[in-house]
Amino acid sequence: MAKKTTSKKTPDLAKLTYEQAIERLEAIIEGVESGEIGLEKSLEQAEAGMKLIKHCRGILDRAEKKITELTVTDDGELE
Repeated sequence: MAKKTTSKKTPDLAKLTYEQAIERLEAIIEGVESGEIGLEKSLEQAEAGMKLIKHCRGILDRAEKKITELTVTDDGELE
C-alpha cells in the first residue's frame, strides 16, 4: 500500500520513480481543480507540480538516451 506524504516539505524527487511522480502530479492536479484549496496553497502546489514535471522529463530524457545508445551499431547507424 502506497503511503501518501502530507508534509509540507518537498519530497526527495531523485528517489521517485516516473510512475510515483506522475501519481503525485495527478493528485496535485485533482486538488487544484477541485477548488477546495486557497490561492496560496494552489501556488505551492503549482510549484511542486512544475518540479515533478521537470523530474519526469529528466527520466524520459535519460530513457531515450539509453534506447538510442542501445540501438546504435558499430558503424554508428541506428538499428
